[in-house]
Amino acid sequence: MIPKGADARREAAEDYALRKVPEHWKRPSLSFAMSLSGLTSSVFFLALGGQLALLFGFPSAMAAFGVATVLGWLGSAVIARVTAMTGLDLDLITRGSGFGFLGSAVTSLIYGMNWLMYAAIEAAYLGTALHAQWPVLPSWAWFLVCAFISVPICWYGFTQNDFVQRWLSPIFVIGLFWLLIAGIQHGTAEHSFSTPGFSMIGFAGALGALLPNVVIQVLGTGDFSRFIRKSEVKRAMVVGPFVVIAAVYLISFPIGATLALYTGSDNPGDYINGLLGMFGIIWVVATQLRINNMNYYSASLSLANFAARILHWVPGRRFWVLITGVVAFIGAVLHVEEHLVSVVSFMGIFCLAWLGVLIADICVIRPKRRSALHVEHRRGYLASWGFPALISLLVGAVLGATLSLGGIPTSESGALLGDVVALGVGFLGPILVEWLTGSRMRRLVRQPDPKWIDDHSRTDEEMEHDENMLPCGNCGERVMRQDLVTCPVTDSHVLCSVCCGAHRTCGERCKTESFVPSDDEIRRHLAVVAVTNGADSKGSEKPA
Repeated sequence: MIPKGADARREAAEDYALRKVPEHWKRPSLSFAMSLSGLTSSVFFLALGGQLALLFGFPSAMAAFGVATVLGWLGSAVIARVTAMTGLDLDLITRGSGFGFLGSAVTSLIYGMNWLMYAAIEAAYLGTALHAQWPVLPSWAWFLVCAFISVPICWYGFTQNDFVQRWLSPIFVIGLFWLLIAGIQHGTAEHSFSTPGFSMIGFAGALGALLPNVVIQVLGTGDFSRFIRKSEVKRAMVVGPFVVIAAVYLISFPIGATLALYTGSDNPGDYINGLLGMFGIIWVVATQLRINNMNYYSASLSLANFAARILHWVPGRRFWVLITGVVAFIGAVLHVEEHLVSVVSFMGIFCLAWLGVLIADICVIRPKRRSALHVEHRRGYLASWGFPALISLLVGAVLGATLSLGGIPTSESGALLGDVVALGVGFLGPILVEWLTGSRMRRLVRQPDPKWIDDHSRTDEEMEHDENMLPCGNCGERVMRQDLVTCPVTDSHVLCSVCCGAHRTCGERCKTESFVPSDDEIRRHLAVVAVTNGADSKGSEKPA
């Protein structure tokens, strides 16, 4: 049954930040592509493309763009398939990918910090451009406006994001190519396109700076591909990477590099207004609203997941949208964009190690354990900590950051070596532990009934059929069995995964007691709870 009225508005607000996406909330691949297109419109890409061209030479930068496209396409296709088939975002998938229920909160915090950083960078770019055009307001006031203008846009999640991207995308496309043509016509390429020529050192330096951004793009795919219908998964594995990877690395980055050579600046704020005039302001506003809506959305998902696991607190996704606005304002005031490459590289190293662990689990460990069809995300079945995955992540990130930021062995090649080490340790660590222990490291503390796990041979419609739906004994929302947990503590004997994760006083008895109630028993207890709640509500309406 599709919710209507207030229930539909609440559903749009929360956007399944903490649970599986049901069939009626899935979208066609075109809607997915339009939503992802916002990730292509960042002025940050023009800045980074220009910076790499000026630092390492145009040929080396272009070669790095090509390699990054291939690597990003492969990673994005894998993530898109898993999230679309399971209906889970990356935070939820990470729980069952070896990190454990509490251990995965580490990656949620890292992931959220990345999106908070990007939100601050984009707000700073937009605020700076507006302040240059209308200096009557101080810069901090423009930063405040730019940080919080994205809050109402992100208020209704995927649905509103799809609308925003569709209507603002023509402005972005027209402005991007107008900017390129105007830059070539009015500028002079003081820096040669062929000098310095291609070199392995330059290529390594450019690719090392790109890979942290590649992994953020790949991981960002997962927050939106979970809305794809199972019948369109293969199409999504092509459309998603094309939009979020190829359009960025084969269009936006090269245009940024070309503009840097013609204008002599890697900061788009230095030349956009001069080349496009008043339309430049309109273009910057449109593009930054598109990209920052994506940043705010992914940040809100990550922060909501982190708080639900560590604090057992679920204030709602909208609360975290507001928090993202506050942090973006603070970052813009502190001019985080002035430390672009170092900040992106540092945060990206952790995400590279995380992606390595995820790919190892999806492509190697799960097929070995014959558990590729189900990714567990429910607290009541998961171990709290997954030390092989966590240690691989932290060791890979620390080693990678040391090499990259320390410029070891050289400042040009250290970044690439650090990226490779972070990704490699993240990938090989869990596989090595799996091999040494003979797959004896427990991920689940108890096995769910076969009817309560994913069955990908069933369609989305079958998964949301009445026979597979039960009301949560706490919040009353009807959800799929695959998002419910049998619970010995509550009167209903069943909770949805969100209420289970937020429970503070249960002592996790379900993990130590043998508790496998039958369907009839669960429905009987649910009926008793429903009658009790009904009687209580009637009694509360009587005058004192």
